[in-house]
Amino acid sequence: MSEIKQLNGVVKNYAWGSYSVLAGNRGAENSKQPEAELWFGDFPKGSLPVLAKILAVAQSLSLQVHPNKSQVNKTPELFSDANHKPEMLVALSDFYALVGIADESEIIEAVNSMGSLKISNFLLPKIENGDSISDLLRILLGAPDDLSLIPDLISNLRKVATPNNRQKLSLEVANRYPDRLDVLATLLCNFVKLSPGQGIYVPPRTIHAYLNGTGIEVMAASDNVVRGGLTVKAIDLNLFLEIADLSAQNLESYLIAPEKLVNGKSWSAPELKLLQLPLSDNPQPHQITTESIAFVWGGQAMLSGQSGESSITIGGDLGAIIPVGQFEYRGTGSLWLASQG
Repeated sequence: MSEIKQLNGVVKNYAWGSYSVLAGNRGAENSKQPEAELWFGDFPKGSLPVLAKILAVAQSLSLQVHPNKSQVNKTPELFSDANHKPEMLVALSDFYALVGIADESEIIEAVNSMGSLKISNFLLPKIENGDSISDLLRILLGAPDDLSLIPDLISNLRKVATPNNRQKLSLEVANRYPDRLDVLATLLCNFVKLSPGQGIYVPPRTIHAYLNGTGIEVMAASDNVVRGGLTVKAIDLNLFLEIADLSAQNLESYLIAPEKLVNGKSWSAPELKLLQLPLSDNPQPHQITTESIAFVWGGQAMLSGQSGESSITIGGDLGAIIPVGQFEYRGTGSLWLASQG
């Protein structure tokens, strides 16, 4: 077996991150600035085909889309690298997200659930008259709220005695962007709550936004993203709509259930795989057939080759690259392996 190599994780201090989640995972006190992502990989200069992240989402991310390979090849000057970007996320906590376009009946139900007659009167005639999703997104994303729809939405949602998850998160988004119609665009999307251990696959071209929660993510090694809304960063609505698959998809088509193994769980999607191995004081062997990125949630792990060589300890911001073959592991918390599927 080749040598197990230590891998230094990189914390990304985006504004939507948490002050406590990633800090707590490395045994530290709350951070002084938000910590949103912990990256494990060698992107952009290395050869690993995947990038792994621990996400700590305290505020909603942008409504975004990632290109497929043909779109990148067609207009490479528009993107930061030459790769596509499928993603798979497994929840560590309750995790909320928008993924894909909902069907018409679910969109109407989502609009009505907001409890705002002004918004229903604004959106429902357009939907029922057959306006396309593209037309609706052009009306909503980045558009100023000239009709004072969002204050009415906020007022009505605040009156709900026991708001459901979608109402709570819609209120949070509306409060962050009170002068724009972006929050109304979220009503066109499938809304999902993942419980710990549930997974979601986001194919290229799929509109999505992560809203709240902690999760493990694996993706193709790329940083290509086009934002359409829910952000103070630049948006490119024309490119966003050109890339996006705007057809309605059932939410269940994106969900991934874990496969139970003798000594753990695995989640698989096209080109992507995640494996979770519980850790204990007793060394356990494991065989892998694909070079993998290893990291730990909630503790530390000691990794060694089959004959005990190249023993290293990982945890917190320290991960490892494990080559093909057998290795042994022990420790506390859970060991995660991310690889190409």
